[in-house]
Amino acid sequence: MDLPPTRAQIQILEAARKALAQAAPMDRFSGINALLGRRDSRLWPELGELGFLTLGLPTALGGAGLGLTEEALLYRELGRRLISPAVLGLTLAARMAAHTDDALMLEALSSGEARVAIGVPHDPQGLGEFTSGRFNLIETDEAAWTIAWSPAGAGLFRTGDFIDLAPIVGVDDLLHIERGRLDHAQAVVWLDAKDDPIAARANTLIAAYAVGVCEANRDMATEDAQAHPHAGGSPATFLAIQGSCADMAVIAGAAWRQTVFAVVAASTDGEDRDFETMAAAVLATDAARRNADQAIAVHAALDLVSPCDARLHQARARVLMMLTGDLDQTRSAEGGPGRAPLARTGT
Repeated sequence: MDLPPTRAQIQILEAARKALAQAAPMDRFSGINALLGRRDSRLWPELGELGFLTLGLPTALGGAGLGLTEEALLYRELGRRLISPAVLGLTLAARMAAHTDDALMLEALSSGEARVAIGVPHDPQGLGEFTSGRFNLIETDEAAWTIAWSPAGAGLFRTGDFIDLAPIVGVDDLLHIERGRLDHAQAVVWLDAKDDPIAARANTLIAAYAVGVCEANRDMATEDAQAHPHAGGSPATFLAIQGSCADMAVIAGAAWRQTVFAVVAASTDGEDRDFETMAAAVLATDAARRNADQAIAVHAALDLVSPCDARLHQARARVLMMLTGDLDQTRSAEGGPGRAPLARTGT
């Protein structure tokens, strides 16, 4: 399934690409920008002003009144630019706040003035209005609230309620990641899946973001190969590089088609909604990992001495896999007996 975007959706994409190209170039991760420690959270007010944080909210609640399709197209672009996944927490938290009577919370979230972290529960079945359990936490250092979800529902918790915090290193150095736990903490907002399936929406947007990562690696490897046709040492090596680039295009295409199907599934109340959206997230995050691995291999095969941005994408793939509840990735982050980071079935 591969449905072309409408004219209105193309306009949204063009606006997003223009804004992100100016505000979030990839060189923000290197040189003086990296030394200054500039965080992507500085972009949230601009994204809020453009209406990108509330694309899927009704106009009566200050949103753009669009749907999951437009949000998925936006998140595809966010993935290409490696925008902090905390933007997902902000988008979903604004949607949850729209179900409450707290106008101040909704305004703070939709404007991008607030910060929301993401909590990945080790036991999703234990998530509820009152929750105890361990979590992996992403971007908590600036966040007043932390969102967590499961197929049963989603909760917005006070970040200060998490205890026994400890840093998780070696996953993605661009993000603040730690582990912590809740001890019978009450959610500030709890939303049952029957009222709004936040988990299905989250998995669909994670898939779209991962597709952006996947496509960015495809494009980087292809551009490197085209710019250095005589690199690599031999014609056979360059033919192998061409084959890798072709494989990356196939992988990215398959991930996007599954994501499109997930958008359709998440927009219905069908019994396969949770399965299809989770399948899209798992497939797309694995595709992001595979393409990042291949882009790094192409960069090495071409004997290039320039920095390899694909390594940043490879690290972000680790985080995306963590968001999908990948148990091996969670155990690796915990320092437990799981397989090495990024290990998944398949090649």
